[in-house]
Amino acid sequence: MKTYQLALLLFGLGTGLASAQSQNVFLSRDFWGKNPNLTEVKSLTAAGNSPSESNAASFDVTTMAINSGASNDIIFYLLEQEGNPVDKKTHHSRHYLHWAAANGNKEVVDYLLQKGADVNYADSYGVPIAAYAAGGGNTNTAIYDALFAKGVDPKKTYADGATLMMLAAPSDDDLALVKYFESKGLSIKDKDAHGRTVADYATKSGKTDLIEKLIQRGSELTDNALFFASQGFRRGESNGLATYQFLVETKGLNPQAISHDGSTVLHGVVRGGNMEIINYFLAKGVSVSKANNDGTTALMLASAGQNAATVEALLNAGSEVNATNEKGESALTLAVSNGSPEIVKQLLAKGADVTLLNKDGYNLAYYWFNSYRGGAERGANREGAAPIGSSPFEEKLTLLKGKGVDVAAPQTDGSSLFHLAVAKENIALVEQASKLGANINAQDNDGVTALHKAALIAKDDKMLKALVALGADKSLKTEFDETAYDLAQENDFLSNNHVSTDFLK
Repeated sequence: MKTYQLALLLFGLGTGLASAQSQNVFLSRDFWGKNPNLTEVKSLTAAGNSPSESNAASFDVTTMAINSGASNDIIFYLLEQEGNPVDKKTHHSRHYLHWAAANGNKEVVDYLLQKGADVNYADSYGVPIAAYAAGGGNTNTAIYDALFAKGVDPKKTYADGATLMMLAAPSDDDLALVKYFESKGLSIKDKDAHGRTVADYATKSGKTDLIEKLIQRGSELTDNALFFASQGFRRGESNGLATYQFLVETKGLNPQAISHDGSTVLHGVVRGGNMEIINYFLAKGVSVSKANNDGTTALMLASAGQNAATVEALLNAGSEVNATNEKGESALTLAVSNGSPEIVKQLLAKGADVTLLNKDGYNLAYYWFNSYRGGAERGANREGAAPIGSSPFEEKLTLLKGKGVDVAAPQTDGSSLFHLAVAKENIALVEQASKLGANINAQDNDGVTALHKAALIAKDDKMLKALVALGADKSLKTEFDETAYDLAQENDFLSNNHVSTDFLK
């Protein structure tokens, strides 16, 4: 009966969420790819499509319109709609001015500035508007003029001491930006806090002719260029072997160089999974065991991805399978958390330690359970609840169980999978914890059960009722002699929204 009740609850939640996310056509990239006109947008708004809604990644309608190159009359219309203030936080807490400036849209930038947009505001990564525009590929100097006119200092330095000239270098094919920023007081010979140059930054683009132009104009090329090359420039694009051959063979850079954060070039290139490049640097004697300043090895980074060939190459080259980073995580930890089942299998075959605990005492089961993606899992049902059939989540579980890992066992602090499910506010995970046989009434070192935790953080009664339906003991008390009902009375979300918790008595 309890399982049936929870299944109904999950069905209601899942279908409601799917319905809400699928109804708004403005959140579809395909819609903006069709280059709609203002009349269509107004008509669809009148039909009930919200002009201010955001998707799961916090890209809202206006942001999608700006980034897709929609006509400015549409963007202005959206900016006038309720729920779209100029200081609205979108993806990575960026304001609309971030997106408009990076896209070189001067008219929208002017509009936003007239409406009081903050030119000094920084996103969640600490990147202000001007730096984001330069790093994002804006080549329209009128954008910078507008920002400087509002008080942005053209000589200001950003992360690691980078100047706007450095950040903009990968896009500066004809050196027009170099000349522009020189007129504002910057120098082609400037170096950042780690001695990296304008030419080094330009290497992100992989454009050898651009690099040569910058060198001829007075910028040096240092070993740091290899690390910028491994970053790439535009999302989804990476530099090929020819770029590295140019830097190493033609320009004489050291393939075994170590960056300021202790990384080798392998730390960067393994993310792309290009075996031609990886084998090139392995043949150049780059250490596969070198850890960066955080204790992270190239194998750990590769294991968190999906390219099994990269992992195999690093293992065959002698990378230490059980090395741990400063968090106490190994390559297996990261594979279980983010990598593919095939990579987990590879690491286990090489003797990866399944008993490893991180520095906080959490084991592999914690990372595995935390990796659950619900509807995103291959084979998940349409309600986004427990996956059916084969999925990466289940495949990893089989591999871990095969090595004797008891995923339902409590963590070092006494918490169970139910505690984690509640912390993530994910009812689908509650169902997973139940299926795995975790103890729903396990108490951590503070005497807190999953029900106690839910009572403290719940925004409504759904999680609480789901736990009760699965057998959570309402009478258990914390070390401070508090029941779940007592804690629920202290939850402002519940009290302010008049959510009854009498069922917890």
